[in-house]
Amino acid sequence: MRTVDEPRGVRTCAVAIFLLTFSATAFAAEPARWTIDYGASKLGFTAEQAEAKFDGSFGKFDADVRFDPAALGDSRAEVSIDTASVATANRDRDGILRGDGWFESPKFPNARFVAKEFVKTNDGFEARGDLTIRTTSVPVKFTFTVAQTGNRIELNGKAELDRLAFGLGTGEWADPKAIGTKVTVVVKLVGTR
Repeated sequence: MRTVDEPRGVRTCAVAIFLLTFSATAFAAEPARWTIDYGASKLGFTAEQAEAKFDGSFGKFDADVRFDPAALGDSRAEVSIDTASVATANRDRDGILRGDGWFESPKFPNARFVAKEFVKTNDGFEARGDLTIRTTSVPVKFTFTVAQTGNRIELNGKAELDRLAFGLGTGEWADPKAIGTKVTVVVKLVGTR
């Protein structure tokens, strides 16, 4: 003999199964996080001082990359950069970059890039997102290629930035003849996925 509440219970059970199935499908759609080999990877940049180019890098960064060329809509990435780890082979310049008017590393220890969208391009891919330095966020386009050999994957890319858009090096440093305004960020990530 059936009770009046049984159909509702059956419906509730069916809804629960549907939600669990949907949740599992949605979770499975997200690409797996890459395991980054930081020893083989590099986050560098090229800038200009007194109209002469110089190279620099950040010795410490953390990249949470979940990118799959076959699942661009589900891919995502977030990179946290330890600004105090900046190195340009010039101790005085490194100190200036960590200090007031620049990264202000003691107060703002990390810069952060969050990719919001990935698109296919003629030469590879483009990640579109926001780069935040101190309290200023600026939209950034990061172009890159990905090559995979067996289980090893390598990403190479770059982004063109304007330091003044982030409020870096204002005042006496705002003159582009002293410090160029354009900065090219170059990234190499090596790992597995």
